[in-house]
Amino acid sequence: MKYTLYIGTNKYSLSTEDDILKLSPSNFECQHKILIGNMDILKSVQLAYRKLFKKSIDKFNKNNTKKEIKSYYCKINESLKQSLAVGILIKINEKNYKNLDEEKIIELFLNQVKVIKKLLKNFYIVSAALYFEKSLTLRIIGIPYIKDKSNELEIRVSKSSCFTREKVRELRLNLQIQANRDFLKFFVNKTKVITTDKKKIDIRQLELFKGYRENRI
Repeated sequence: MKYTLYIGTNKYSLSTEDDILKLSPSNFECQHKILIGNMDILKSVQLAYRKLFKKSIDKFNKNNTKKEIKSYYCKINESLKQSLAVGILIKINEKNYKNLDEEKIIELFLNQVKVIKKLLKNFYIVSAALYFEKSLTLRIIGIPYIKDKSNELEIRVSKSSCFTREKVRELRLNLQIQANRDFLKFFVNKTKVITTDKKKIDIRQLELFKGYRENRI
């Protein structure tokens, strides 16, 4: 099984609105299924900014009338140092998955999303779409943030605090374990049912993640 993970690199470093729009489901010709969010990912990001940062911005503006932030979304979009959002790509190239019902394929990738939500508490997922390409591909868009009461802007965008090297390493491992678990659930158990002599099942055929690749931020 070939498992690929990209986090915030290359075109998944979503610095501006234009970068986000490039990942819009309408830009991909293949069949897709939206797991979180909707087709209008840009509007979803804008609404998420309001939900996450409005109270913090209002408090900041009240205490800093000369440095008022009229639109935090526009401020980050125009920034040369910060990303508006972060993209995550998970790709599984396993021909056996083509034989699964769509319902089970969706379950597999929803489990990947659950792992991300569990480990990245300060990563607000705006969009998650599954693409039925040559390889099954999950594209996630989210907003990383930090809560810091010692800062004038108590809640703010922060890619670096959300995706530390240690956290990326932990995330990679747990996503890998989850995909491994689902693979065994969907295929090994099925094999045991149809095999008359269970002792003859060659587990060596299940060399999971032999071609695993990771791109870190």
